Amino acid sequence: MAIEDISLDRAYLAAIWLETLFYGMNIVLFFSCLFVLTIRRRTPRVNKALVGIAVLMFCFSTCHVFLGFYRLIMGFIVLRNQPGGPAAFFSDVSIPANVAKVGLHTVNSIVGDSVVVWRCFLVWGRDWKMCAAPIALVVGSAICGFGQTFYFARGQQYHSAFAHPLVMWNGSLFSLSLATNMVVTGLVALRVWYILRLSGGTAGFRYWRILVIIVESGMIYSVALICEVTLYFLGLNSFYIVYDPIGQLTGIVPTMILVLAGLELTTNDVHSRMTRSQLSRPMDFRAGAIPATDDTHTMPLDTMQFSSMLSYRERKSVLQSFPFNQSDDERSQTKSERAAANTDLDV
Repeated sequence: MAIEDISLDRAYLAAIWLETLFYGMNIVLFFSCLFVLTIRRRTPRVNKALVGIAVLMFCFSTCHVFLGFYRLIMGFIVLRNQPGGPAAFFSDVSIPANVAKVGLHTVNSIVGDSVVVWRCFLVWGRDWKMCAAPIALVVGSAICGFGQTFYFARGQQYHSAFAHPLVMWNGSLFSLSLATNMVVTGLVALRVWYILRLSGGTAGFRYWRILVIIVESGMIYSVALICEVTLYFLGLNSFYIVYDPIGQLTGIVPTMILVLAGLELTTNDVHSRMTRSQLSRPMDFRAGAIPATDDTHTMPLDTMQFSSMLSYRERKSVLQSFPFNQSDDERSQTKSERAAANTDLDV
């Protein structure tokens, strides 16, 4: 049974609507990222590299949605009476606005994939060996992406993105980008599983949800790429409904990672805090006196601690109750009271 498809102009209209929706999410996330990396930073100085990457990706995403809206106006309003109508306009891949849009999408994908690989590098304790395959995939994606842009610019004879010469470059780019995100997501998931196993599973690690967020942040992009690759190789116009919003996801997902890095909630940060907590636990002689906390009263993520801690006043009151904080007369009086209590018990 043949798969029913929609017309190209309808697919493009739906794609732009979804992209603007994701762009609104991108705006909120971008300014939240700037707030975390500048005003609410955990370091003495602003990390200019992270801020620069966030600004760069947001600028690319903004230009991408602007070019998409420009093509929408040209196709449905300015040139709607041209032969073939809006569908013929959107099928011409060599239009300068479309070529620029494809180029921006390629650059933003490369930057986004690089941030994802950087996250994997941090998660695995700055071990480049674990990132060798993802780095090679990113380089391959860059080559295919710029080759795709070149062929789009010289593709006056092509009236469809599904032409065979374009399929070779597009298919390679989408497949390599998907492979990059799948490999990185798998590596991060493996590291998360290892950390949870060290901590005794999710029951022994109260803040395991943070690790799940880190894994899911990569899975969102991977799922979108799977839909994109599937629809493209099926030759369906529905491919555009996924392709344009991915131009925003390439900025949203890495920005989420930058926010986690700014809040020091990445897997390596969580693991280092958990390790320090486990090392200090045997030295805590008050561990048995600490009451269990309910999961619904956990501390905020920005002030979280990975071991139950008493407040200053509680610590002071507990320490004052120990004999080494009492004077000699008080200690002798305490011993006399204990002896009298024992005498009463014997009677």
